[in-house]
Amino acid sequence: MRLSTAFLLVLLCGPAVAQTPPPTPPTPRVTLDIALPPPPDHRLSGLGPPGRLAVGADGSLYVASSSFQPSPDGVLPARSAHIELLAYTRDGAQKYRTKLPVQAGVGPNGFNAESLGLVAFPSGEAAMFLSSSNTRVALPQDDRSLTTLFRVDASGKVQSAASVLPAANTTGAFYRTRVYVPTADNGMLVGGGYGPDPFNWWIGKFDAGGQRAWQAGPGPAYPEDVYGLAAKPDGSVSAIIQEVGQASGLSQWFVARFGADGTPQGRAPFNTLGTSFVLLPGFWVSAVDAFQTANAPALVRLDEQGKVLGSAPWPFDQTRRLIADGDGVAAVACAAAGPLCFVVRAGVDGKIRWQSPPGSFTDIARTPDGQIVAVSWSADMLSASLVRYANP
Repeated sequence: MRLSTAFLLVLLCGPAVAQTPPPTPPTPRVTLDIALPPPPDHRLSGLGPPGRLAVGADGSLYVASSSFQPSPDGVLPARSAHIELLAYTRDGAQKYRTKLPVQAGVGPNGFNAESLGLVAFPSGEAAMFLSSSNTRVALPQDDRSLTTLFRVDASGKVQSAASVLPAANTTGAFYRTRVYVPTADNGMLVGGGYGPDPFNWWIGKFDAGGQRAWQAGPGPAYPEDVYGLAAKPDGSVSAIIQEVGQASGLSQWFVARFGADGTPQGRAPFNTLGTSFVLLPGFWVSAVDAFQTANAPALVRLDEQGKVLGSAPWPFDQTRRLIADGDGVAAVACAAAGPLCFVVRAGVDGKIRWQSPPGSFTDIARTPDGQIVAVSWSADMLSASLVRYANP
């Protein structure tokens, strides 16, 4: 009897004893860590979607920094606000620090910026897309929206500040964008939403002079958005769009294609698969979060006809930022149980190549030599730094 009991325990417990936890991914090397300084008596603001970090063709680093001088009670508008473009060489030396001539109204946390995006061009120039809504300020003279496209030359001088016209004649509407892509003709693609909140999906192409060359959208209903946007080598554009049917009221996702001049070239529907998308040669990659599926999180590969090419397990509950990284991806990935996240480099097979120590990260970008740079924040979100990671 004792032998039988012992044998039964081995059968029940043996597999559990034999299981081993997955290996801890290697930690990357830190090749740069520089503080991002606010102006005197000002506090940095990390609010808003990603898009404030860009890398130039020579490895230069560009960060759009927003800051404010708090009001005494924290409720009235801030005493002052700044939006600056900080530029650093590949070695971390500061190239310039330029204050932008922003005209938007100021709220408790600085300019009422709904979104702020940045791209860097091979020439060393940079462009910033700033959209704001001042409806939160209880002053009639400030109750207006404002969108501006700034161009800054290689020395940090503001070349132009072009006003961006409304996407449609909708009262109280403003832009809230999430994707910013430089184009080969020194232009800029911008994607996201437009409306009084909630939003219709919208994509805009701007030329080197800051003028809108074409736009797609706004979409037919709401809430909608653009979750992926990429310019191809031939100048055409591919996008991941969430659209709501006017008649059905149901949400539908599409892979949409446009010519270099904005001409629609077709769209293909697919089932909802994630909210972080990036285009690699031949297919889109989507990160499916834990709250979006009854199954485990995954990386899903999707072609431009909406066909699922395959999927792989993904060991993170949510992915807040996903970018192309050679034959794989880099991401800001997080666990649902806590506020801390990781910068990770991975293959499309879901295997983690390296994983940073935990922290608070709002944006990542890839350098020409294959390193990953991140904007890293302190736990209280009052200070930030640029951290660059390389393979172990």
